[in-house]
Amino acid sequence: MKLFAISLMFVACFCILIGLIQNVVNTDHGGIYPTDRNIIHLNGDDVNLWWFVQLSDIHVSKFQDPKRPEDLAKFCQHHLPKIAPELFIVTGDLTDAKYKNERGSTQFIEEWKRYEEVITLCQKYNNNVKWLDVRGNHDAFNVPDLDHKKNLFRTYSGQGETNPSSYKYTHKLKFGEYSFIAMDATPNPGPRRPFNFIGILREKQINLLNKMSLESSSSNMTFWFGHYPTSLIITEDGSNIRQLMRNASAYFCGHLHLSGLHTRHKTGTYELELGDWKHNRMYRIVAVDSNVMAFSDQAFHEEPVIIFTNPQHARFPAPQKVTSTHIRLLIFPPSHALTVDLYIDKVKIGEAQNVKGPLYVLPWKPEQFKSGLHHITAVVKENGFTIKEKSQLFSLDGTTEPFPILARIVLMVDLLFIGKLLFYFLAVVYVLVLCLLRKCADIRSLKLQGDALPGRFIKNFINRWIRRVWLVSKATKIFLILTCFTTYIMIGPWFMAEVIDGHTGLMFVWGLYVKGALLPGSLTYVYGIFQMVSYNIPLLFHLGYILDYPQSFSESNQLRLSHRIRHLYIPMIVLLIFQCYVTLIEFPQAYGTKAMILGPVRSGSIFIGMYCYYAAFTHHYKSTVHTS
Repeated sequence: MKLFAISLMFVACFCILIGLIQNVVNTDHGGIYPTDRNIIHLNGDDVNLWWFVQLSDIHVSKFQDPKRPEDLAKFCQHHLPKIAPELFIVTGDLTDAKYKNERGSTQFIEEWKRYEEVITLCQKYNNNVKWLDVRGNHDAFNVPDLDHKKNLFRTYSGQGETNPSSYKYTHKLKFGEYSFIAMDATPNPGPRRPFNFIGILREKQINLLNKMSLESSSSNMTFWFGHYPTSLIITEDGSNIRQLMRNASAYFCGHLHLSGLHTRHKTGTYELELGDWKHNRMYRIVAVDSNVMAFSDQAFHEEPVIIFTNPQHARFPAPQKVTSTHIRLLIFPPSHALTVDLYIDKVKIGEAQNVKGPLYVLPWKPEQFKSGLHHITAVVKENGFTIKEKSQLFSLDGTTEPFPILARIVLMVDLLFIGKLLFYFLAVVYVLVLCLLRKCADIRSLKLQGDALPGRFIKNFINRWIRRVWLVSKATKIFLILTCFTTYIMIGPWFMAEVIDGHTGLMFVWGLYVKGALLPGSLTYVYGIFQMVSYNIPLLFHLGYILDYPQSFSESNQLRLSHRIRHLYIPMIVLLIFQCYVTLIEFPQAYGTKAMILGPVRSGSIFIGMYCYYAAFTHHYKSTVHTS
C-alpha cells in the first residue's frame, strides 16, 4: 500500500509534466487562417516599406573580451549605414556588470561609459538613428531602485534619462504609425547575481503596459520588446503576460543567448528570441512591407542579408489575407552589381530586378502554387559568382511549417512552474519515503516478488536499495536529521547576506526578501533541485550503503582496509569535498562571507553530512530488527 501511494505520486507528477508539454506540442502555432478583412496586396512598388534592427545581450565588460564594444562600433560604422534602418532596438544586458571572477556583480561606470560611446558613434554614422534600449538582468545587478545613483541606465543609455523603465515609442511614417512597447521586467530592487535571472512585473507595471497597449490599438502594427522570454516572467497579480501583449504582431527578446528560438503563441503574437552579441555577434533585421513582417537573424560579417517579404515564410505567415503580383525580397547591402535568380521547387522562374535600394521584385503567378508547401530560393551573384543563397518554405493556402519542439517548449511552457513542481516533488517524496519506510516493521513486505529471469537483476538491485533506505529510516538520529533538514530547505531561510550593497536580505526557496520587498522564488527552485540531486539524495543512498555494509559480507571484521576505503570512505570524502566546494564558491563569492557563515543550507549540509556519517559508522542494530 505504501509503495502504491509513492508510485501514484510519481505517476501523477509525470502526467502533469507530460500534459504541460503536450499542450505545447498540440498547439496550432502556425495555423493562421486569414480572412478577407484588411486584405493586403503586394505589387512591384517600393511604397509602405521600412525596416529596423534589433540587437541583444551586448555585455560590455570591464574585464572580459574588449572586442564586444569594438565590433559593435565597427558594425555601426561600416555595416549599419548600408542597412540604413529607421530605428535600432537593444533588448537588454547592455553591460556585463560582473567582476573578473564572474560570480560577484555590480554596476561599473566604465562599462556604461563605453556603451554610451558606442551609441554616440552609431548615431553619428547613421543619421542620428532612433536608439531604443531597455534593461536586462545584468543592467539591474546591485541596483536598489530605479532612482538610485547605481542605476547607471538612467544616465548612460539611449532611453534611460526619459524612460528609465517600461515605455512606448510611436514611429510615424507617411503611410502610418507603428508602436514599440518596451517591457522592463527586471526585479526592483535588483539583487546581485544570480537571483534576478527571472523577470517580474509588479501590478503597477502591468497596469502601465496595459494602458500603453490600449493606446497603440490604432497603430498599423505594434511591436513589443524586452529582455526576458515570456516563459521566464512572473506577474505579481498572476495575470498572463501573453494576453497582455495579444495585440502585438511580435515580441522581440534575448536573455537565453540562443539562436533560432521562435514561436507563435495562441494569441497570434510571435515571440522571437535573438542570439547574443556577446559571443556570437548576432543581430536581426526586421522588415515591414505593407504591414507584413519578415526578418532575418544574421552573424556580424555575413553579407549579403536576404529577406523575403513575399511570399512569407511558412512559419511566419501574416494574420491578414495577402494577395500579390510580385515576389519581393530585400538584399542588404544594396548593390547594382548584383544579379538575383529566383527558383521555386528547384525550377528557375526568372531574375529579380532592383526597384530601389535593397528591394528586388519579380512578377509571378501565385495561382500556380496555391496548394501545399513550396521552396523558394534566391541565388545572389556578383560578377558572375554566387555569393549567397537563401531558401525558405512558403504556402498560399494556410499550410504551415511547425516550429521546432525545443523552441516551443522553452518559449511556451511555464518553466517556473515546472521548476517548482520538480523541487517540491523531490523534497516531499524524499521525506515521505523515509517516513513511510520507518513505519514498516518488516522489509520483506516491500520487496519486489517474482523470479522472472529477465528482471532478476533489476529486481534484486531495487530490493537491495529499498532495504538500504529502510535501514536509514530505522536509524532514529539519522532519520530525524535528514527529514528535518530537507523540510527546512523547503520552508526555512537558506542564507542571510547583503544581496544589495547596504541592504541585507533573507533568501528562501520561495523568494528573496530584501529592502521591504519580496521577490518571488524562481531560480531558487533550480538551486533547490541541485541541492537535492547533488547532495541530499546521494547522502541518503550512501548512508544506507554504510548501514548495510557490515551485514552484506561474512566475517566483516576481516575485510581488507582497502575495500573499506574504496567503498565507504572515498565516496563519503568526495561528496563532502564537493559540497565544501559549492559552499565556498557559490553564495559567498556572490554575496560575501556572511552568506557562508549565515547559510544553514549550504554550510549546514557539510556538518549534517559529517554527523550522519559518524552516526552511520557507529550505529548498531538490535537483534530483534528483521533484516532478511
